[in-house]
Amino acid sequence: MRRVAITGFGVVSPVGVGRAAFWDALRRGQSGIARITRFDCTTFAAHLAGEVKAMPALPERVAAVAAEDPKVGFAFAACTEALADAGVERLDADTLLHLGATLEILDPVKLIHNGRPDLRATILAYFRGEISGSQLPLDTATALVCEAFGRPRQALTNCSACAVGAQAIGHGFRSVRAGRFEAAICGGSDSLVNAHGIGGLQLLGALTTDNERGAHACRPFDAARRGTVLGEGAAVVVLEPLEKARAEGKRLLAEVCGYGSSMDAHSLSAPDPDGDGAARAMRAALDDAGLRPGQIAHINTHGTGTWLNDEVEAKAIRRVFDGAWERIPVSSTKSMTGHMIAAAGAVEVGACLLALLQGVMPPNPCLDKVAPRCELNHVTGQAAPFEGEYALTNSFAFGGQNATLVLRKADD
Repeated sequence: MRRVAITGFGVVSPVGVGRAAFWDALRRGQSGIARITRFDCTTFAAHLAGEVKAMPALPERVAAVAAEDPKVGFAFAACTEALADAGVERLDADTLLHLGATLEILDPVKLIHNGRPDLRATILAYFRGEISGSQLPLDTATALVCEAFGRPRQALTNCSACAVGAQAIGHGFRSVRAGRFEAAICGGSDSLVNAHGIGGLQLLGALTTDNERGAHACRPFDAARRGTVLGEGAAVVVLEPLEKARAEGKRLLAEVCGYGSSMDAHSLSAPDPDGDGAARAMRAALDDAGLRPGQIAHINTHGTGTWLNDEVEAKAIRRVFDGAWERIPVSSTKSMTGHMIAAAGAVEVGACLLALLQGVMPPNPCLDKVAPRCELNHVTGQAAPFEGEYALTNSFAFGGQNATLVLRKADD
């Protein structure tokens, strides 16, 4: 099997658009979380989000679509940057395109505001396919990328909540490693910063209402955490056979060397309290990479800032890295970006590859006091030097969907 390199990375995030701005903010511990401006949130309990501050420059046709569904524009911009970074001008018959997105939802409020006041008739018409909901079809971004850059041999869109970005990259990694494709463009995008997204997650009890904390309200593993904060954006990587990319003189950003996934199916929204699914995903990724737990030098956690998720992830990490976890530094970048849902896994792969590339681990600037049962070797306050070889990143989702990726520092 072939080794697989990341040769391109593009990102749109609440802390910056583009790789340089994104990394500069993470390195400095700068949060992108603030009061919601996208809609009037006065009547909501949760007033905070990690909003993308300005839509990136887009072709006119894409911009028109993104005005209706921002995640489409985020995905297109991230793909554009990643392809340019890798020196890929066109997608062709040797290419895989795999983008993740969240579930298409019906927003009756939007439909009613569009002049359809009969709720029963609106819902019936929606399910008959006569009117659209609040989002465009999930594969819209994929279709626009193909339209702009050429049609690959395979173009996929999938929806597996917060794990989808990591799963898309994991699938691309295995496909390139096995020789099925010569390049894979993979990642995820999302934008749930709207009345329906904020309201729905608020009803689930997932969002913090600690609005006074502002930029420091998303507090993974902290004793004062009260829930997560929604973020939005996109991230995309370009994967190519390592030796081929090196022979072509391309810069290798990092190497993907292991992927693991699992399904614990414990609950619709809550993780398995024993952390078995999370532990299985991490062990599978380590086995896939041929590594022992002690060889991992850095972990980027899923770290949402919700009570149960943080405790379960910390428990699973201590179990998998028994005897080593106390010396493995841990970052939690959702403290700055918020939870970007379908984009989260791909964005955090980007955080890991940049930590490897720059030799710096981003901090969790919101961690003042580690909560009971959340004990790990947290990087807090300021960024820390990193000279290790391997990093691991976790993405855990509703329904018990778990994905873990292992990255290696590029050896050139």
